[in-house]
Amino acid sequence: KSMDMSRKRWLSVAKPLFSLGALERAVTKMAGIFGSELFSIEKKALVIMCADNGVVEEGVTQCGQEITAAVTENFHKGMASSCIMAQIAGADVVPIDVGVAVDVDGVSVPERKIMYGTDNMTKAPAMSREQAIRAVEVGINIVGELKEKGYGLLATGEMGIGNTTTSSAVAAVLLDKDVRAVTGRGAGLSSEGLEKKIDAIERAIALNKPDKNDALDVLSKVGGLDIAAIAGMFIGGAAYRIPIMIDGFISAAAALAAVRLCPNAHDFMIASHISKEPAGRMVLEALDLEHYIDCGMFLGEGTGAVAAMPLLDMAMWWK
Repeated sequence: KSMDMSRKRWLSVAKPLFSLGALERAVTKMAGIFGSELFSIEKKALVIMCADNGVVEEGVTQCGQEITAAVTENFHKGMASSCIMAQIAGADVVPIDVGVAVDVDGVSVPERKIMYGTDNMTKAPAMSREQAIRAVEVGINIVGELKEKGYGLLATGEMGIGNTTTSSAVAAVLLDKDVRAVTGRGAGLSSEGLEKKIDAIERAIALNKPDKNDALDVLSKVGGLDIAAIAGMFIGGAAYRIPIMIDGFISAAAALAAVRLCPNAHDFMIASHISKEPAGRMVLEALDLEHYIDCGMFLGEGTGAVAAMPLLDMAMWWK
C-alpha cells in the first residue's frame, strides 16, 4: 500500500510520467520498506568493514597488508576519501574491525574481531564455517545497533588489501563463471600481477572445492571476513527493515551471498553505482538490481554508495 501511495504521489508532481526513472523506483522501494510514502531519513551512516586476507602472500596485490590497518586508522580520524565524501553526503562513518591483522586504536573491539586476518585460501580454507557465521552475525548486529540509534539508511563499505581477490573468488563460485571472466586489476595491478591473481583464485577454488549452493561454505573457504560481515548487514536490513546500500563489486559479491542465504534480503538492497571491475555488472544483473551512477569508480570503501546518497535525498522531494 505504501508503495502504491508513493507511485501516486510521484504521478501528482508536475513532470513527464516516470521521468526520474530509477530515482522514483528507489524512493518507492524505500516507501515499502518504511511502510509510509512520506518517510523521513534523519540519520545516515557508512559502515566500513575492515579485514585482512591471507591470500596477499601470493602476490595478488600491488601494496602490502599493512595498508589495511593504516587506512582503517584514517577512517577513525576522518581522513580517508570516503570520510570526506560521507561528510558532504551527511553520513556518519562507522569503521568496524572484523579481522585486521593488527589492532587499530579507536576501532578494534574484541567482540567484533573474529580473527587477525584470514588464512591463505590457496593453502587452506580462508576461515572456518563458524568464523564465517560469526562475521555474518557482526554485520546483522551492527544494523540493529544503528537502527536503535536512529539511523534510517546504511551504506556498505570495506577495507582490506586483497579483497578484490576474495570477492572475485566468491563471485566466480556463486555465479558459476570462469575465474578469468570475473577477475579484474583491483587497485591497479600490472598484467603480470593480474595473472598471479587469477592463478591464486583458481588454485584456491580447486583446493577448497566450495559448494556453490552453500553461500556460507563459499564465504568460509574463499571469501573474506569483510565480505561475510557485509553479507550480514544485508541480512540485517531484512531483519530490521532498513535499506542497505551496495557500494561496488566487493559489497555486491557480499549482497549476492546474502541473497543466497536469505532471499528476503534482496528487497532491502539499493545498488549505488556500477563498479569498473569486470564482474560488477554481472553481479548486479544476477541480483536484478539497477544502479544510479556510472563513472568508472573502483576505490571501494563505500565511496560509490555515499556518492549516490545525495541523489536519493533529491528524490525525497517532500522533505
